[in-house]
Amino acid sequence: MDATAKKYVDLFRTVKIATAATVDEAGRPQARIINVMLARDDGMYIVTSRGKPFHKQLTETGRIALAAMCPDCQSLKFTGRLRVVDKSWVDRVFEENPGMNEVYPGKSRYALDAFHIYEGQGEWFDLLNYPINRESFAYGGGAAEPAGFVIGESCIGCGACAKACPQQCIAPGKPYAIAPQHCLQCGLCAEVCPAGAVRRLHR
Repeated sequence: MDATAKKYVDLFRTVKIATAATVDEAGRPQARIINVMLARDDGMYIVTSRGKPFHKQLTETGRIALAAMCPDCQSLKFTGRLRVVDKSWVDRVFEENPGMNEVYPGKSRYALDAFHIYEGQGEWFDLLNYPINRESFAYGGGAAEPAGFVIGESCIGCGACAKACPQQCIAPGKPYAIAPQHCLQCGLCAEVCPAGAVRRLHR
């Protein structure tokens, strides 16, 4: 895991409380509040009991999405893959989160399974400063997926995109260029471009 990913994985642990989203067997989105129990160089760890629909959705899909609000009102989002790991990880979770003993005393802790979120990609987003800032990260062999918009070679240099941009993060050139770390991804540049030169990237 590189330093950027480690910084944001650790931040998920610092924030601890996150919304976790899955999809049920009917394809309906489901969300709940969870705790990120461990953050390590190989990823994040969570727990849930085998009786919960959440557990069923995690094991059937092997996928999870997380979203959290940081103390200074920046947001974190993440989507990744996960798997059940052995019971020793439940013990490690309880060692680092002793309050769990009040909820699951004694051996009742083993109603839980620990899940290792072993790969994925995410983004940190700060909306409180001007211009806004965002940074992507990934770990586990994946790469951070590009997002937002890019201006192609059919740009005619009219400057309509730069004038429309609420963050003023589009610079003149051939073609004009968007600074992705400051882009709101609002799409106004694409809407006003008379040449159709602005296209959306992945996501």
